[in-house]
Amino acid sequence: MTDEPNLQLDRYLADDRLTAEQKARLARARQSLADAGFYAYGMLDDRQRWVVAIDDELGQADVGLEDDAYVIELRGVSPGLFSEEESEWRRRALERLARRVIPNVARGMLEPNQTATWSENDEGVTVGVAYRLPLSRGDEIGDFVRRALPEIDDLVTEVESQLRS
Repeated sequence: MTDEPNLQLDRYLADDRLTAEQKARLARARQSLADAGFYAYGMLDDRQRWVVAIDDELGQADVGLEDDAYVIELRGVSPGLFSEEESEWRRRALERLARRVIPNVARGMLEPNQTATWSENDEGVTVGVAYRLPLSRGDEIGDFVRRALPEIDDLVTEVESQLRS
């Protein structure tokens, strides 16, 4: 085991954009995830906000802060959805259809906190689920993520079933 999470932790703890209270909350989230057995590390997300992230065989999670809560975003992907298709033309046609159908599935079947998109990189369905936990429950984040990650696989399967029907 290396000190890499601690190096990442040091980076956001040194960031002047975060208040002492925000730094403490992110450190609490990282510790809760580590206590639950995850390799947790700090990073900037796609909106340049500090989050604590984990990667697991069941999916990924980012834990960030909003005004009055921890925001937990879970993600999963099912790569190579049509990789078994032998015809290159047919595979591309199925992928093109999936790009058009997934937004309709997302609007019609998913809950407001759930998302589904087509991943060009992974050539498959990507799903996400966002949750908010009160700041007072920071010590529960690791256990919450451990319980919630299996839902990602179920959501991928649900969206894929609509593409195959």
